[in-house]
Amino acid sequence: MAPLVDGQDPQARVRDLEAMLDALGDHAVIKLGPDGKVVRWSRTAQAMTGYAEAEVVGRPLSLLRTEEDREAGLLERELEAVRQDGRREFQGWRVRKTGERFLSHISLTPVTGEDGTVTGFVEVLRDATESARAESLFHGLLESAPDAMVIVGSDARIVLVNRQAEELFGFGRDELVGREIEVLVPGRFRDRHVGHRNGFLASPQVRPMGAGLELWGLRRDGTEFPVEISLSPLETAEGRLVAAAIRDVTERRETEQRLQRQRDEILELSTPVIQVWDKILVLPIIGTLDTLRATRLTEGLLEKIAQSQAEVAILDISGVPTIDTQVAQHLLKTVQAAALMGTVSIMSGVRPETAQSMVHLGIDMGRLRSRNTLQDALQLALAVLAERAGTAAAATRALSAGEGR
Repeated sequence: MAPLVDGQDPQARVRDLEAMLDALGDHAVIKLGPDGKVVRWSRTAQAMTGYAEAEVVGRPLSLLRTEEDREAGLLERELEAVRQDGRREFQGWRVRKTGERFLSHISLTPVTGEDGTVTGFVEVLRDATESARAESLFHGLLESAPDAMVIVGSDARIVLVNRQAEELFGFGRDELVGREIEVLVPGRFRDRHVGHRNGFLASPQVRPMGAGLELWGLRRDGTEFPVEISLSPLETAEGRLVAAAIRDVTERRETEQRLQRQRDEILELSTPVIQVWDKILVLPIIGTLDTLRATRLTEGLLEKIAQSQAEVAILDISGVPTIDTQVAQHLLKTVQAAALMGTVSIMSGVRPETAQSMVHLGIDMGRLRSRNTLQDALQLALAVLAERAGTAAAATRALSAGEGR
């Protein structure tokens, strides 16, 4: 009976080892004897080459070589080099049972006995045809591209990157090839990105730069930056690839934010709120009053009311060229918002033609008080303050009298 090793008989260990080798779905593992003849043949080797195990065991591995390589005795020279110098990795052409050639990435490792004698070899093949084909397309077309380019396979793993992508993300090509594309996506966005790329792979179509697909990139040093991406499917003999053009939009985003701040500042300057008297504000409105300006006008007025505890706000429209229904609605909303804060609004600068236009349009400004000039409006504002002060004083006296009883 064969001795147990780690509680398991040798046959079981062999079966476990073979199962592990078969699980390497994209690597064909082949065990050779010292003379280069096949001893063991994994299922992946059968799937990759088309040869069943019974067809190759006991035969020289040169049956996978091209005719030129066999005539040159290339297998024998490689085995001798590995026997002398140890493990080697290289690329070379192999031939399937159908006669089709495919480019392989090959690692060839010697197996030695206890005395150091080479007793066999292990050759591992990985089909590199797709990568080679993509690289051929890539170098001819994409190295001169102005943007960072990443080519991804149908399994979402990176096949190739160009120099610009290396510079943008800080990774070397050998650090990226074979890894999932999410390595370039910040962790907080990865789940969402998996959904994006699965959706694209399920229904691929060209998505040009600027088509609304804005994401964030992750550099090797951990820094994040905004990117804009365009996607294009690439059909190859080995299947569909995806070419992603990636552009750093940090500078553009900062420019847009700076322009927005400038627009906000201009809007703020165009709708100033001026305190002309204690508890009296004046809001001179000049030019066309659109929705954006009206919103900023209302916000600015309410902020100033809260700061100054103003009781009267004068809206001077002498600088507004026309009053239509939309402008009137904006003004009315501003008045209503001020009233909620306890502030009385007065409209000034109402010219005769403006009044006629408002009547003609049927614009109802409610109980909003109005005056022709700013001076008249200011006098009315002072009267309102006096009236409020008198009312407050009378209320105080009444309250005091009630408490004295």
